[in-house]
Amino acid sequence: MNLQRFEALLAESGLDALIASSLENVSHLSGARMVMQRLIPDRLALLLWPAGGDPAIIVCKGEDVACRDDCRIDDMRSYTEFVTSPVDLLADVIDEKGLARGRLGLELHSLPAGYVNQLRERIPGATLVDCRDLMDRARMIKTPDEVDALATAGHATERAIRDAFERASVGEPEKKVADDITAGVTAAGADVLNFMFLGTGTRSFEWHARPGATRLGAGQVLHTDVAGNFVGYWSDLARTAFVGKPSPRQLDIYRRLYQTHVETLDAIRPGLEVRELFSACQAAYRRVGLPFQLAHLGHGLGLGLHEYPMLKPTTDELLQPGMVLCIEPAYLDPGVAGYHIEDLVLVTETGREVLTDYESAHEAQVIT
Repeated sequence: MNLQRFEALLAESGLDALIASSLENVSHLSGARMVMQRLIPDRLALLLWPAGGDPAIIVCKGEDVACRDDCRIDDMRSYTEFVTSPVDLLADVIDEKGLARGRLGLELHSLPAGYVNQLRERIPGATLVDCRDLMDRARMIKTPDEVDALATAGHATERAIRDAFERASVGEPEKKVADDITAGVTAAGADVLNFMFLGTGTRSFEWHARPGATRLGAGQVLHTDVAGNFVGYWSDLARTAFVGKPSPRQLDIYRRLYQTHVETLDAIRPGLEVRELFSACQAAYRRVGLPFQLAHLGHGLGLGLHEYPMLKPTTDELLQPGMVLCIEPAYLDPGVAGYHIEDLVLVTETGREVLTDYESAHEAQVIT
């Protein structure tokens, strides 16, 4: 966590305090891995961070022991599930710290409306405003340790996909290939997979295809997109492979798509607006003669899977050193196949550094 950046943003916001409730932001501010909050979202963890004051974290009893191992927050309060409401405890802490009539930032996009209404009833004198933009900006610039964690996760996922493709063979079920990738990702240190999408033939046309009993057939395109969580940080990588000898058309489409990938990566530099990067990607598609079909070309990555900024045509955020982005050009050959490449890139002071081995994807792997 870049504490100096967060506290500067909090001071600039005019908020008297910020209340974090999402898994990602509670983890970011506290350093604790809130595993059960992912599995049981109603088991709230809440973090109150006063501007210029001492923060407090509220967790469920039973989770406090594990939370304390990594937590940077000294003031930890716990509530008994089904007996005490975490929001009631939060209101008590807010009152204790003299903030009950303050301007408080709240994650209105993640905290259920019932809890928001309960908090309003408990502290009617407070002004509750959304703090999503503040936290997005606090997390969008990664520390060197975060960059290392994301690079490690990306490389591990990439190796798992590449190794599974090398072991796969024509006639195997999609599920076997997917299970092999999953085993490789977890063996490399992932605690959990967020998703494992894999489809062949016309099913590669489905971006979120669930691998099943369909067998790999010669002449097909295979598309996979994989996200694993490594000590809190996500990987997100997509690759395309050919099953058996690819046709000239398949090779041509893939090579054109890869060229757009390279040109988009090469366009990344600090000071460029996201929408300008989007336009550069569109221009690359035009140059290679592929129809442009993307609503976005990627996203930030970190403790969250889709972090700010989303790389879409309406985003005017400037690229800044320390941003870590997923760049993922894709092409759907209507009714035939889907092609997708996704790599992880760091914006540097002078340009960009690709954190995954995008050059190894210059030719799609062939499964024989």
